Amino acid sequence: MYSLGTFGCNMDCMNCQNFNLARSKGNDLPCNDMSPEDVVRQAMGKGAQGIGWTFNEPVVWAEFILDTAKEANRKGLFSLLNTNGFIEPGPRDELLRFTQVMNIDVKGFTEEFYRNNCNAELEPVLETCTVAKGAGVHVELTYLLIPGLNDSKEEVQRFCEWMVDEMGPDTPVHFFRFRPFYKLSDLPAQTIEKLKEAYDIAKSVGVRFPYHAGVVGDERQNTYCPKCGELLVRRASEEVTDKVCVKKTEVSRFCPTFSEVEVRLRGDACPRCGECIPVVFSQEKECIR
Repeated sequence: MYSLGTFGCNMDCMNCQNFNLARSKGNDLPCNDMSPEDVVRQAMGKGAQGIGWTFNEPVVWAEFILDTAKEANRKGLFSLLNTNGFIEPGPRDELLRFTQVMNIDVKGFTEEFYRNNCNAELEPVLETCTVAKGAGVHVELTYLLIPGLNDSKEEVQRFCEWMVDEMGPDTPVHFFRFRPFYKLSDLPAQTIEKLKEAYDIAKSVGVRFPYHAGVVGDERQNTYCPKCGELLVRRASEEVTDKVCVKKTEVSRFCPTFSEVEVRLRGDACPRCGECIPVVFSQEKECIR
């Protein structure tokens, strides 16, 4: 996947890992001017099967993304939005017409958390999740577990129950490990025990595909058969990439790198028990869930 980002965000999260990009006005960091045709040409030249809009919030340059996604779809490339989901219905619905994959960050599960930590609102984010799912987009959710702010058993359980009821039990959810950064640099890193607790809560309420994220070498980054427990997709990470570099200028922290994905499915079924797995494949039949 060919990934791009720019500057700015429509939220102001106290835990932002990409604050140098999110808070930049675009004149203090190096960047390139590209047309939609340039983006698609470069993506195809690198052999990418899709274009991912990430690093900063895609909503802030939705018009460019929309123009590029139209061209990408015409050329057979999929489009992915890694977004906070805080967007007005009009541009959201237009983007969904040309978006095949979305990873939406649900940053907490109370309006109070969104108001105090993100300067935003929860309800529009949840609406984006359900509308995208209803539009036929492949949706995955990410929930960053911040110590003492949004990681209580009760809040995580309410989130998971909402997800099963409104998004369906097959919707993947990634519980991301918080690390001290930006305005929350005084907090400790989230414990692995808390990630395991959230994972177990998700399984207990019916989430079939929960994961750990922001960690290295964790078996809960793999996909297992929800019926028999067979390992279906191995993807445990091997090392951490702590920074994203733009022309050798450090601008952002990012996430762990991953080892080569090993797919053990038999078609779209578990090879052990035959359970049908709602997996999504790229054009080359590589698993992207």
